[in-house]
Amino acid sequence: MRALVKMAKGPGLVEIREVQEPRPGPGEVLIKVMAGGICGSDIHILSDQFPYWPPVILGHEFAGEIAGLGDRVSGWQVGDRVVSELHTRACGNCRHCRTGNLQICLSKRAPGWGIDGCFAGFITMPAALLHRIPDNVSFEQAAVVEPTAIAAQAMLDRGRVLPGDLVVVLGPGPVGLLCAQIAKSCGARVVITGAPSDADLRLPVARNLGIDHVINIAEEDPLELVQNLTGGGGADVVVECAGLDVTINQAIAMVRPQGRIIALGIPEVGKQGIIWSSAVFKAIDVAFSFSSKYLDWERALAMIGSGQVRVDPLITHKFPLDEWEIAFETIASGKGIKGLLIP
Repeated sequence: MRALVKMAKGPGLVEIREVQEPRPGPGEVLIKVMAGGICGSDIHILSDQFPYWPPVILGHEFAGEIAGLGDRVSGWQVGDRVVSELHTRACGNCRHCRTGNLQICLSKRAPGWGIDGCFAGFITMPAALLHRIPDNVSFEQAAVVEPTAIAAQAMLDRGRVLPGDLVVVLGPGPVGLLCAQIAKSCGARVVITGAPSDADLRLPVARNLGIDHVINIAEEDPLELVQNLTGGGGADVVVECAGLDVTINQAIAMVRPQGRIIALGIPEVGKQGIIWSSAVFKAIDVAFSFSSKYLDWERALAMIGSGQVRVDPLITHKFPLDEWEIAFETIASGKGIKGLLIP
């Protein structure tokens, strides 16, 4: 089968290769990949800025159809439409695994960087990690379940968003737009901010999704807006999706005393300049959010299926696997929001 492979360590070194079609082992299923989403981490692997173990097939956001069953698999059959959690090779024995937090097991090797991923015709996954795709959700929509589950973990588990909260999302990328929609579904008022480079695509999409206040920071001061909306009190929850010093400090300035900051953005190594003293004086709760758990996937599928979370406006581009370079450049340059590769 044809697959998009990171061949070795270093920038670049990604190419379409003919590789052996995988076979499911005991407890595994073979999945025919119908659509795979391009994530920022895929682009970071291309530029050698994310951990990975080459040679490895890229891609981890996918939806597909079961094409084969390994030994000791029950409850699934060929033809079932599925998505899958990514916690492969979690040890099952450590504190994290035994408390239901496989996503932070130190032995975990997820598809697309630790083991072969989904930018190929087929992928094998443990049956224990599968979730059924509702009949009214397409394969392309289901390919966005993984980032939706990340947003669900951030907003519902780590963020504890409540009806009436004022939630500010800093950064209108795919996960930021998903976080904003989930916050709206909780009954919160939502502000989302973006840079001038977001004005042509991402901010209009945010408006189309019904976000209450969509701010271009070059035209309007988001801190002033938050102060006006709260009578000077500050936001209940600020979701930092950019990983920049300026937005992290902006989150500290915006949030109310004893409010909550949810950290999703990953800063560059060596960055400094965070004004922690302001955070200390406000007694802010800061929760870092990473990956997702079983319930987040069930919630993501339910919210997409019910229309509470709309993913179609986020899917701006679809490419055949052979056009992966154009696809990666389109997403990396901000000309698209969520791009799909169709094997």
